[in-house]
Parts: sequence; C-alpha cells; structure tokens
Amino acid sequence: SQPDQHGISTVPKEHTITAVQAELTLESLERLAKKNEPFSLHCSFHCPHSPITPSEPYASMYKPKDMPVPESIDDPMDNSPYINENGRKRLSQYRDPDKIKYMIANYYALVKEIDIWLGEILDKLDELGIADHTMVVFTSDHGEMLGEHGMREKNIFYEGSVHIPLMVRFPGRIKAGTVVNAPVSQIDLFSTIQDYLGVRKTDSDGESLRRYIENPLAAKRAYAVSEWNWRGPVQMVRTSGWKYFIPNTADSKVMNVLYDLKNDPHEMNNLLGNNPKSGKYRKQAEYMKDLLVQWLEKTESPHLSEVRKRDAVGAG
Repeated sequence: SQPDQHGISTVPKEHTITAVQAELTLESLERLAKKNEPFSLHCSFHCPHSPITPSEPYASMYKPKDMPVPESIDDPMDNSPYINENGRKRLSQYRDPDKIKYMIANYYALVKEIDIWLGEILDKLDELGIADHTMVVFTSDHGEMLGEHGMREKNIFYEGSVHIPLMVRFPGRIKAGTVVNAPVSQIDLFSTIQDYLGVRKTDSDGESLRRYIENPLAAKRAYAVSEWNWRGPVQMVRTSGWKYFIPNTADSKVMNVLYDLKNDPHEMNNLLGNNPKSGKYRKQAEYMKDLLVQWLEKTESPHLSEVRKRDAVGAG
C-alpha cells in the first residue's frame, strides 16, 4: 500500500531514476546543440512518485519534525463528495500528523533532487551557448494530497491534487519575473509554444497564454477547467477566487461543490451540497456553471447537454 512506500533508498544518488533521466537529457542537449538546428526535447521525470524513497544526501535534507501538517488534515468531509475517495477511511495514516510529517519529508527530498538536476540542465544550456534562444517550460502532471483532507494521491479537484507548477523561460521574449496571477491550463501550452516560436497555430482547444503573460488585465477574466472522467464530480471550473465542481449527468445524486477560495483557501466549507443556506450562493454557482458551459460548447464536449440541464446548486 502506498503509505508503506516511504523510507531511504540504498541506491546511490548517481544511479537514481532522476539522475539517469537527467543525465540522458544532458547528453541529448550536447548532441542536439552540435547540429545547429531547431530542436524539441522533453525530459519527463518520474519522481516525485510512489515509492517515495529518496537516496542520500537528499533523504536527510528535510527533517520530519520541521514539516508542516496540512491545515485540512482533520477535515470531517461531511459536506464533500470525496468523503470516501482515495481510500480515505481505510488509510488512516494520512490523518496521522507524525506519519504525514515523515511522508512529506520524503516527498520534499525527491523534489529537491529534481530541483538540483534542473539546475544542471539550465547550466548546460548556458555552457552550450543556446540559453538565449531556447524556450524552457517546466510543469507537472498532477499534485499529491499528502494528508490534505486526510487523503493521499490525486484524482480529485482539491488544490493539492489539481494545482500544479507552470514556469516558462524565453530570454528576450518573456520578461523575467513576470507572474500571471490567474488559473491557466496545460491545454494552452501547445498554442503558447507555437505562438512564441512564430509557428502557424495548429487547430486545438487551447489558446496561447501570451494574452495573459503580456496583458495582466486580461488575466483577471481567466478561468480553467479540469475533468476527471470517473465517478463523483466530473467537471471543475476555477477562477482566481472561486472553484466549482459538478457531475456530468443532470440526475446524479453527487453533490455540487462551490468553494470561496479567498475566505476558505483550504477548501473545507462547501457552500452547496447539504449546506442549509446553499440557495444564498445560487448566483455565484450559476455564474461558475455558465463558464463551464462556455468551455464545453467550445470544445464540443459530449457532456454539454447533461451539464446544461443540471441545476447549478444541485443535489444536497
């Protein structure tokens, strides 16, 4: 079981999977730079991923006693569609503060190892003299709950799972230190790369993020949609201040979810569901649902019809 897959690996640091993947990337950069022609290179680190077993010296860099316990670890989840998800009730380790501290320390160690190797990769671009005309994109596929809401893993729309890093560097084209304080989506990355490289846009559901990078006012209108086509809520839409979950069938008994992220950043107070005052938030729920419907229309989603018919406040 995943809670048991923590500890210190005896694999030497130069032979970890992260080290091997990074070394292959460095070798590829040297080979590609010699060709003196455009290239695209994708380095996909496996870690941080179960088993969470860092090697030394990374394993000793973070002490369990110093790790912060998630604010939501004791969330009773009595108004959440995820109360039984991700083995939450069965895997009590994720609600144990001491065990979570240990797990977080292991996880941070794996992240630190990647951070160090990323520095090596960026330094290699400088060494090869190609940094000034190379676009670098850093992102991840998902987060890790690590005790938030007493849960593990991913697969859900809470911030710990769905909120991921995204950094883009392109010297001379993107101003260093630029921050986009708005939710964006990876679906826009392909169009963003094409835009900055001056390549003709390929048909896709994404749009270039350049509109937000170069115009902070445009970012105020941004929203992002996420989907998990399994059970429970299937669609999520997020603005800078609000988050909304909804099932993809009109008659689903799964509750709708609305979080006020400004006043409830740890997502512990669903304003819909079995909240007796849920009607008070109908206007905001309908606004969020309208944003989602716009997206489903644009992408010609098969879920459009059912989502459109579902009440914005939904089942309680």
